Amino acid sequence: MIIEALGLSLIVGKLRKGKIKNLGFFRIRGSGFIFFSFIINIASILIAKQENFLSIFINENFIYIRGLAYILLLIGIGLNIEELGMKIIFAGTILNFICIIFNKGKMPVAINEMNGSYFLEQIRILKENKLLTHTFANSNTNLYYLSDIIPISKPYFFPKMISIGDILISLGIFILIQKWMINKRFNSFGKNIEI
Repeated sequence: MIIEALGLSLIVGKLRKGKIKNLGFFRIRGSGFIFFSFIINIASILIAKQENFLSIFINENFIYIRGLAYILLLIGIGLNIEELGMKIIFAGTILNFICIIFNKGKMPVAINEMNGSYFLEQIRILKENKLLTHTFANSNTNLYYLSDIIPISKPYFFPKMISIGDILISLGIFILIQKWMINKRFNSFGKNIEI
């Protein structure tokens, strides 16, 4: 959803006569926290696919590793909380974090909501427990309504399941980009550079 939110916001921003170059004026404080959060997530997922002692360690302690990644992410977002968009992103991230922590480090996915042949492969992977980050929701799932229970089906190009937290994060990204693209204060800078 993040990629879609970014793309849609940029398109809408341009239609509203906003400027992409204005985004360069937005300085994210604590960007290192956000960067290392993504590095920890990506590295742990890639290493966990290997067959060595490190992958075993990651699989056995993934809830703590993912918890650390989320804490770093929340710190990075929190340092920019004065922005309305960041407030909404923070709220969405908190909801996802709570759901994941209460479900052993994995985001539950509601298989019963995955209707359509385009979901068959995702269902198979979930049932075989091949995903480090997600699991299928069942009667033992905690905080079910915060998990991935909202289907985005065809004709959408990339059918998927999303959570309430995902929606808030996407909305926050959209609002943040709109604010900075349309911000008139920066339109007097670099008028010769139109993007």
